[in-house]
Amino acid sequence: MGFALLAGWLIDRFSAVQLLPLFLLPLALACFAAAYLTAPFAIFVFMALLGISYGFSSTLEGAMWPEIYGTAHLGAIRSVVVAVMVLASAMGPGITGYLIDAGVDYSLQLALMGVYSLAAALLMWRVSRKLTRGLSRGWNLSSS
Repeated sequence: MGFALLAGWLIDRFSAVQLLPLFLLPLALACFAAAYLTAPFAIFVFMALLGISYGFSSTLEGAMWPEIYGTAHLGAIRSVVVAVMVLASAMGPGITGYLIDAGVDYSLQLALMGVYSLAAALLMWRVSRKLTRGLSRGWNLSSS
């Protein structure tokens, strides 16, 4: 909850679009911690980093879509986003289980999830920069 409040303050201070690249960095660190740390304290490191990422993402998601598209079609946008997230959440364990059955080490999978999170953060950084420039120039991404 603390990081959700911090994210809200940062969004008010900067913008949701500018913070977009940052929320996946703790998730990437969490994946690397789970992949490489074997000491008993590692679960606490993993859970803390995961909580930080989730705290930021829950607040960021609520502020980002209206900032980019306005509020006219917010329900439709959120319904598509939530449907895709539910689908991805449902597929993840099946894919991981299949890869384990195929002999792909779970630690390797976690490390690759960390790399994927870093790559997605880099992509979001590029998108964030373009959106910030466009929105400052008066882009109107809503269709109304």
